[in-house]
Amino acid sequence: MKAKRHYEKWSLEEAKSFLDFYLANITRKAYSVVLDLYAKQVDRTNDAIAFRVKEVVSILTNAEKGLKRDKWTTEFIQAVEDKLNEGSISKNKMLMLFE
Repeated sequence: MKAKRHYEKWSLEEAKSFLDFYLANITRKAYSVVLDLYAKQVDRTNDAIAFRVKEVVSILTNAEKGLKRDKWTTEFIQAVEDKLNEGSISKNKMLMLFE
């Protein structure tokens, strides 16, 4: 059974919230636990969350890893750019945490 919001488009705010949640938790919890917790919090499937992880990896590597560029969303492109521009994390560290 699909989660209630499985097919719903992600907003920029939700993309930013996902990045913050993932980065705050991935060093303390297992990957599957982080995805499960966030999926339950936002009523989406684990597959939808895992897809966004691949999208972030793809954005950070300019489509060398992860998804093809045509799968990128403007919300996640902006969220990743904003996170890097904050200066709180480097591109390399962010990529390491998402891979």
